[in-house]
Amino acid sequence: MKRNFLFLIFILLFCFLYAKEEIIVPRLAAPPAIDGVISEGEWDKAIIIDKFYQTSPGDNTEPSEKTEFFVGYDDKYLYFLAKCYAKDTGIIRDFHCSRDAIYTTDRIFIFLDTFYSNQQAYYVGANPNGEQADGIVINDIDPSIDLFYESSSNITDYGYLVEIALPFKSIKYKSGRNVSWGFFLKRHIPHKNEEITCFPVKRGGGNYYDNYGIIKFENIPAKMNLKLIPAVIGNYTENEDKLLNETGTETNFEPEMNIFFEPNSNLTMKATINPDFNIIEADALNIDVNNRFPLFYTEKRPFFIEQTNPFYTDINIFYTRQIVAPEWGAKLSGTFGKYSVLGLAALDEKAPAERFFDEEDFEGKSEDTPFVFTSVARKLDGGDSRIRLAGALRKFNEYENFVLNLDTNFRITNEINFEGQLAASSNEELDENTNGYGYATELNFYNGTWFLHNFAKGLTKDFTADLGFISETDINYFKNRIEYQLHSKTDEDKIRYMEIASTQAVKYDYALSDVMETYWEVMLGGIFKSTFEFWTGCEMMKIDYAGKDNHVYYPWLCVEYYPLKFLGGEIVLVGGENLWYGDEAEIGDYRKFETTLFVRPTNNLDIEFRQKYHETVSFYIARTYEAKVKFQFHKNFWIRAILQYSNNDIFVYDNKSKDIALYPLFTYKPNANTAIYLGATRNEFKSKPLSQRELLEDTQDTMYFLKISYSFDMM
Repeated sequence: MKRNFLFLIFILLFCFLYAKEEIIVPRLAAPPAIDGVISEGEWDKAIIIDKFYQTSPGDNTEPSEKTEFFVGYDDKYLYFLAKCYAKDTGIIRDFHCSRDAIYTTDRIFIFLDTFYSNQQAYYVGANPNGEQADGIVINDIDPSIDLFYESSSNITDYGYLVEIALPFKSIKYKSGRNVSWGFFLKRHIPHKNEEITCFPVKRGGGNYYDNYGIIKFENIPAKMNLKLIPAVIGNYTENEDKLLNETGTETNFEPEMNIFFEPNSNLTMKATINPDFNIIEADALNIDVNNRFPLFYTEKRPFFIEQTNPFYTDINIFYTRQIVAPEWGAKLSGTFGKYSVLGLAALDEKAPAERFFDEEDFEGKSEDTPFVFTSVARKLDGGDSRIRLAGALRKFNEYENFVLNLDTNFRITNEINFEGQLAASSNEELDENTNGYGYATELNFYNGTWFLHNFAKGLTKDFTADLGFISETDINYFKNRIEYQLHSKTDEDKIRYMEIASTQAVKYDYALSDVMETYWEVMLGGIFKSTFEFWTGCEMMKIDYAGKDNHVYYPWLCVEYYPLKFLGGEIVLVGGENLWYGDEAEIGDYRKFETTLFVRPTNNLDIEFRQKYHETVSFYIARTYEAKVKFQFHKNFWIRAILQYSNNDIFVYDNKSKDIALYPLFTYKPNANTAIYLGATRNEFKSKPLSQRELLEDTQDTMYFLKISYSFDMM
């Protein structure tokens, strides 16, 4: 009896120590005006949150500034008011920014785990000008989605305030009576490198969502939402084929239709017809010289960006930029209790056969090519773990490529997390059918001071994922990393964060008979109170290439400094010796110099300069220069121009190339789905890495475009 009593006391004590704080959100009889002004009585019925913690640099210590937060709701909206106090209002960083670019200003964020899943959350935020940043958080922050919500801010005599109204129809959520969501608030004070949160944050391992509190609603109505988003697109394209030395032009003017239907708050169906999937924002300028494998570019096209059930795995079997020019697309995603589903289908217009086949019989052929992807996931262990099954299909004529995937994430303890993946592929070609297999595992330990990372991945030679991004096959790759971290404890500490780390890796062929590559890096660095960061280290590699072992090394230094509200920059220096991936393996002295300068002469004007210089002596010099100028008239209206210049000398090929391009962009975007774009962008197709090509690009298209879209809310 005594033993049972003590056990009961232990359980009650455990629940008390780890219980999440609950906040009852009141229903507001009259909605507050989102105008950046606090009118008398409009926030009186909202609940007030005024206990905050400094979680960086301090460890749940008293914040340097006071913060008050107000929360309420009605049948259509969630309402938030943040009163952010500042002892010196003159140093509030309040320069104007476009959407999702507020991360150098003072700002507040609201995180909502709307299914109380302990796995992912929406976030919405704003700065002192009411400009917005939003997205989802899974393992990392993903700003690619755009939610519709209203925000308005104002600089006051005590600091600044932010008002936000988030429509329920903008998010997916658990509805009904006595509903609980995960909830978290964060304020950033950039000139102090300070983060303030509404709940204590445990440094170390565990699920970060364990730091969230709970907000409870008496009753949230279910929603039904139908949006029609027509658009018209006009473009003029200049085509250049550098292999054939041919140029041409093309003019198009086409309609587009997007349909969003949500029969309830758990399920979303999307369809797009005749979509224009050019990238409004040009890709960043990268150096593509002496790369052994193709470069990876992130997805930016709105239809493909998934907010509910994003799919990421170490073996990348789902890379939507493989769908280049779809005639149509359809997508379904939803959450049903412990299960979540994602399905996507698209028809890629006139996909060239050379993307999928090497046989000469396919040379010059193209077909409308369907792609299909599906996944089903189930939560385990209260939401901290999951298991997921997925499949991907590409069909070109009668030839198919199919990939089956099983992956899991399992939290063993608060400090230890395991991820695993198994994948199998079947690929049909003209003369043969091949099967391939792959695996990946990741085991991490983190307790706030020590971080231990172990990773393994293997792919057989014939593994093929045409809807994925697979840079190489016939490998077994093993990596481990150990980090020692030192965190500041108070606001007075000069060093905010310091890290010492070592990474080791080895790559074999799949049969484990040959060592293809070994890697070792040691590094140290830190973040200091004066917005100064310093990192240095050395990478050492042995690479099996062209029949021999090649030893290279790269000592490096990275410095970031943002001393003033309107000025900051970064410098990267790398030296050592580098391997030239030519017909033969040759090594030359290596120099890499990259700089970035940010200048903000006024609150409305943002200027950014980037320069890259890469040289392997006697083999090549690659230079790129990029200037980006943006003038923000209003949070919904801005003009941006990007000037890019590249100059490459490939000595071993006796080849020189120069390219200059200007990408202007006029944007008016009152919400996520209503917008006017006028500008230019560029698409490049590279059939293989440069080490296997004679020119820097195979084809290059410059597109001048006008796109107008409008969102009609039908229900």
